[in-house]
Amino acid sequence: MFSNNIQAVPAMACGGTKLSGDVFHRNQDSKRKHAGSNLLECKVCNDTFCLQGAKVPRLLLCGHSFCHECLTKLGQHEDFLRCPFDRQVTPLADSGVWGLKKNFALLELLERLEANSESGLEERTSRQKKSHSRMSGMPCDEDENHEATVFCTVCNTHLCDACAVATHSTKTLARHKQVPLSEKSKEKTTCSQHPPHIVEYACMEKECVGDLLMCFVCKDYGRHQGHKHTPLGKAAEDTRATLTEAVLCTRPLLDKISDAVRKLKETIQHIEGSVQVIEDLDGVTETRRAPGTAEMARSKVRLYFQELNETLQRQQQVAFSVLDTHIRERLHFLRQYQEEFTNILSTLSTMSEDCDKLLCEDDAKVLQNGSDICNLLETLQLHQQHFLEVSERITLDASIPVTFTKDNRVHIGRKMEMRVVVLGLDQAGKTTILFKLKENEVINTIPTIGFNVETVEHRHLNFTIWDVGGHPKLRPLWRHYYLNTQALVFVVDSADVDRLEESYDELSALMSEKQLKDAVLLIFANKQQDKPNALSIDTITERLALQRLCYGRNWLIRPCNAKSGEGLWDGLEWLSQQLVAAGVMDLA
Repeated sequence: MFSNNIQAVPAMACGGTKLSGDVFHRNQDSKRKHAGSNLLECKVCNDTFCLQGAKVPRLLLCGHSFCHECLTKLGQHEDFLRCPFDRQVTPLADSGVWGLKKNFALLELLERLEANSESGLEERTSRQKKSHSRMSGMPCDEDENHEATVFCTVCNTHLCDACAVATHSTKTLARHKQVPLSEKSKEKTTCSQHPPHIVEYACMEKECVGDLLMCFVCKDYGRHQGHKHTPLGKAAEDTRATLTEAVLCTRPLLDKISDAVRKLKETIQHIEGSVQVIEDLDGVTETRRAPGTAEMARSKVRLYFQELNETLQRQQQVAFSVLDTHIRERLHFLRQYQEEFTNILSTLSTMSEDCDKLLCEDDAKVLQNGSDICNLLETLQLHQQHFLEVSERITLDASIPVTFTKDNRVHIGRKMEMRVVVLGLDQAGKTTILFKLKENEVINTIPTIGFNVETVEHRHLNFTIWDVGGHPKLRPLWRHYYLNTQALVFVVDSADVDRLEESYDELSALMSEKQLKDAVLLIFANKQQDKPNALSIDTITERLALQRLCYGRNWLIRPCNAKSGEGLWDGLEWLSQQLVAAGVMDLA
């Protein structure tokens, strides 16, 4: 920083240039101070290190120190840093530059200089001001290739250090006041309507919000005559106070946003993967890519479908094996019957020829061969009876009906068997439902003692339905019907509100049976239209806690009326879809 009043002392330099003594000694002192302060400056931005903030010094593995701000810019898109000088690699943790250690030796030196040397403090302040002037990018008025550092208030010019010395080296010009650019007073704004006059007031009227600056002419005689006004400094002070408050409120938000950006970057890196720097025992560094969660998820999907394809291949081989066995056995039997019928045909053809010859003989020979004729007739009857019996057993339909279950097993034949057990409390309507499905009629029933079993056909399926009595004394016998059960139908009386809790207890016990863990569950809410006090499906679902009780199981609750049959066939259709693979039922 230049003094306000520099006394010029003539001196002759080697090249004949005259320099003042104060300026000469000051330049020598600044050179010594600058040489000693290199340790306190970042080698990238040349700004002075600070005890905290963006200019705090941080250490790399190579031993070089740089300010936090420069390191943040260097490692903006990487997981490691390369030293700008020796290019050695320093890996970054998840916290980025924040995870690098501070250079506590430099920090301690800064603290000592700040505490013990007032001149050191002034020197750092001067360097910071010069740093700010460099950041401003103001060119020197004497040499545009230089950056201005001071402002001459008399000459009204921006000058660099060298040009300031060169242009103000005379005794007269040395008295000019020179201030750092940071201390330069701002130029006053002139009125847009009256350029010779400066702005002194601010209008407070609402209609002048877009044009509130005015000079004294505007205030007394111009467009703002009679308007409420306030001094420009007071209005600016109020605005600065509002702006300061806004800045103070913004800083926590900026910190939160910066933290959110950092976390978002970390999350993106975790998803996309990152590059890790690994150093071996010999000090050789190697970069490896660590897979992210996206690649891990892709690997899981790839592995799942690979295993699924392998399973499907095995199931396909089993299905072809079953189908080939069926075709081979069927062709074997058909060829066996074909050969047998061919032999019968040959025998009968020979017998027919013999009969034709015998018919042409005279009466004596016909009578002599009477016993042969009787044997021939008996043989003909035996072949005819055998042919009729075999013909009834032969299926001449060339089609091969193929059906697939949900677990990809193949079934060959017209109908697939499905074992269904119907359970529920007594008087719930189980037997009525069974005979309505079987005979499509309503019969007078009595309480079931034991069980009823019927077969009901529906599309590709033969439902073997077991109706087991629901009396409390018969319920312990239910477990004898669980084996190989593919579907469980539980019947609830929608109108019997008092026994709904009892139904919950029994259904809960059924859901805990190991033999029924793979069975699908169909719940018939019976007597929906018969009784006006019948509970709704939503109420029954909630009272029986079906969402929790049937978690992880294929289940459906269906309203029905056993007498009219409404809802019963829809329930069977749902059971068919649960057993048979998707799309197969559409071919029926």
